[in-house]
Amino acid sequence: MIAAPAVPEVLPPPSLYAQLLGPDWQRLPPRVRQLHSEGLARGRFHVRRAPGLLAALMGWLLRLPPAGEDVPTRLVVRREGALQFWERAFGGHALVTSQHVLPGGLLAERLGAVACVFRLRVEGQGLRYEQVGAWVCLGAWSLRLPRLLSPRIEAEALDAPEGMRVHVRIGAPLLGQLLSYEGWVCPEENP
Repeated sequence: MIAAPAVPEVLPPPSLYAQLLGPDWQRLPPRVRQLHSEGLARGRFHVRRAPGLLAALMGWLLRLPPAGEDVPTRLVVRREGALQFWERAFGGHALVTSQHVLPGGLLAERLGAVACVFRLRVEGQGLRYEQVGAWVCLGAWSLRLPRLLSPRIEAEALDAPEGMRVHVRIGAPLLGQLLSYEGWVCPEENP
């Protein structure tokens, strides 16, 4: 009797971050890896907005969340084809971005018509996002923004006892810091 050939196991495509980080993906703590893959997480954040009318107008245009202390936060990371969506809810305010891989191992994250591009680095117990550019995108057309007009984002995600600690700062030339949020999220079972 001849045995039937084994059916190869079909593995899901690696997470977007696993693709970008290659072998460094395994250097991240398990919880940081889990929270950069598909799933649901909840936590609490402190959200700070810059004062002033111009900063408020820019925050409104970008749909940035309002300021608040100890804001209940929900994060859903989901994948659709080559895109990964990060759906954040700070209290009742949604902030959704899409991410995808660019040539050269870069991450593009898009909010509305603006896409910021990052190089990812594993450092210590977490992940650091180093911004290397920004574009304005309208349909298939895109234009690289000069540094003077480019939003600036600093971000890191670190393993911590309460979950994953996150620090994000968003600024703009001539306006300074527009928004910062920091806090923690912890993975939960699927919604």
